[in-house]
Amino acid sequence: MCGIVGIVHRAPEPGVSADVVRAMCGAIQHRGPDDEGVFVQGRVGLGMRRLSIIDLEGGKQPIATPDGAATIVFNGEIYNYREIRSGLVARGYHFRSEGDTETILNLYQEMGPACVERLRGMFAFAIWDAPARRLLLARDRFGMKPLYVTSGPWGLAFASELKALHAVGLTGGDLDWDALLMYFRFGYVPAPATPFRNVRKLEPGHTLEWHVDGTTETRRYWDLPMGGVETPKDAEERVRAAFDQSVAAHLVSDVPVASFLSGGLDSSAVVSSMALVSGDVPQHAYVARYRGAGAESRDETPLAQALAKRYGVGLTIVDIEPKIREIFEPIVWSLDEPHADGSSIPTWLISEAVAADYKVALTGTGGDELFAGYRRHIGMLFGEWYHRLPGIARRSASAIAQRMPELRAAGLGVNWLKRFLAVDGTTTPQRYMGFLDQFPGGPTSLFTGGLGESARRRPAEEHLADLYDGGGRPGGLTAALYLDYKCYLPDDLLHLSDRIAMAHSLEIRLPFVDHVLVEEVFPLADSVKIGFADRKRLLRQVLEPRLPRQHLRAPKRGFVGPTAAWLRNELRDMLVDELSASRMTRLGYFDPATVQTLIDEHLSLKQNRAGILWALMCFSTWHRQLVESATPTVRALDR
Repeated sequence: MCGIVGIVHRAPEPGVSADVVRAMCGAIQHRGPDDEGVFVQGRVGLGMRRLSIIDLEGGKQPIATPDGAATIVFNGEIYNYREIRSGLVARGYHFRSEGDTETILNLYQEMGPACVERLRGMFAFAIWDAPARRLLLARDRFGMKPLYVTSGPWGLAFASELKALHAVGLTGGDLDWDALLMYFRFGYVPAPATPFRNVRKLEPGHTLEWHVDGTTETRRYWDLPMGGVETPKDAEERVRAAFDQSVAAHLVSDVPVASFLSGGLDSSAVVSSMALVSGDVPQHAYVARYRGAGAESRDETPLAQALAKRYGVGLTIVDIEPKIREIFEPIVWSLDEPHADGSSIPTWLISEAVAADYKVALTGTGGDELFAGYRRHIGMLFGEWYHRLPGIARRSASAIAQRMPELRAAGLGVNWLKRFLAVDGTTTPQRYMGFLDQFPGGPTSLFTGGLGESARRRPAEEHLADLYDGGGRPGGLTAALYLDYKCYLPDDLLHLSDRIAMAHSLEIRLPFVDHVLVEEVFPLADSVKIGFADRKRLLRQVLEPRLPRQHLRAPKRGFVGPTAAWLRNELRDMLVDELSASRMTRLGYFDPATVQTLIDEHLSLKQNRAGILWALMCFSTWHRQLVESATPTVRALDR
């Protein structure tokens, strides 16, 4: 696990400066505090920062083949590397190290770019092939590890984080407002876009080949297995075995491994499986306990304590306090892009606590996307029926709901009911967008001048429609899950968990986000995964022999703090200050009156505007850090 950077020039002269590569590495030192490695040879410069987890003594990077023909820098973990390595040894390949990085390099020597198809794990890597004068970039199937790319007539550069490119003047000054308009709808920037016009993300499940003549080839090497399969009679047993096998694979490490735990099904599944597959190796978990306004509704520590006791797992409780003035800016900086997921606060604090004692932790991220755990999954199914009703009936129901104050009744959030009834799209992507929208009902009024006109083009809806068409236009629950995997999971959840954990030099592993497990579960029929108002039915059946009854029926809370309540109470002064009329005027992107209306509606409980207000706060801070910051002292393209 580490961070990687690199530059290749089309022309052999002038060569890449080692100082530039080191400056890029320095910007992501947090990703790998244990070591730095730099390879510079003429037109090529590769660098890495290492967090030592496998082959602690011999895994130094970059690694080259004995003849120097190919050189690799690699970020991630390959869980089946020992199996691949043994096969390569049997076929005559020689190894000078014991880790997974050299395994990828030798596999490339044998298979070329198709080597990615054999890899099980999370990864982003670059291989410079000197004889072919080719750079190969690759990213794992789900986007667990990041990879930014920028190119021009001069050549190409890449990095694990945007700030490494920014550190040497490679991000450019032009903001990509189509990308940022999507941010204000989704709460994140979906791949391949980034906040800057001249920087793109390599999409999950893709490779990119760059040649010194400037040509590039991008190839998708994996996609979700579409098309229903006949449900086997032993589906529960098969899924349980596949999940345990995934957990066992994710425990491959030369250092101890901890886990995140809540009272939810996903993290409880991971912790119980770890205890069962790890034998006598003691396990330790960490649980978040919220403090302040709205904390009682989020407290899952009793459930976590019950599970830890059942499996003999050590448990540390991490108090999550809404005193975030001192950590808000570091969180925004670590997220690398404007990113408005409220779970960033608990993720930051629990990562900080775990990293004090561990380098690796497993989490339950990805369980909702695989087993249908969100309200929107039920909403998408009901939506197919609801949108057959006459338009006047739907509009009347929505108008009544919008006048209701924000509260909770019978366990159903009125804000969610408002959102469901307001979803008025006629296509599947439009309905899906309705459940994700951070600012339903009025995004164009937020922006000034030409940005408002741009917002009317609705780039977020266009992006989802393109993804949906690319997946063959699936129906029912499969459509929602497919779009989750293509957008929400990689660009929100995986982005957040990687950046925040790595800000604390902590590697996060995700057993639910495993292509072998996904290929077992994803093709199963919708009716197997979910019932009438019964999310995660299959996963509950799989876990019934393992979890206490209260875990199986506990309400879903999610790993998100009570952000809406915090903004009305502990963070109220910060909200009003960051989004003041003077700051909005200086930025010049947003209408100050509209922003003030959003604040007033939220503070008065008229509407829950936490999503868009948090997005505005994060963007304003990010803009100050990266766009308004000082000019880099080292520039990659200076001659």
